[in-house]
Amino acid sequence: MTTSSEPYGVMSGTIGDDVMTVHKLIWVAGQQRPKCGDGAPDDRVEEWFRRVNCPYCLNDEQAPST
Repeated sequence: MTTSSEPYGVMSGTIGDDVMTVHKLIWVAGQQRPKCGDGAPDDRVEEWFRRVNCPYCLNDEQAPST
């Protein structure tokens, strides 16, 4: 049996101060990050039990760089 420090499954959540856009969260280097790549590396990620509404995450696309 193998163990992992990262949970299984995809969670949803927000990044930084934008609490309206809900992303698919994936594990990257031991941290949860938006699947679309949005946000700065030091932006706080908050898990939510809300439906994903980020169009980039829903379409498996990268968000445009800001």
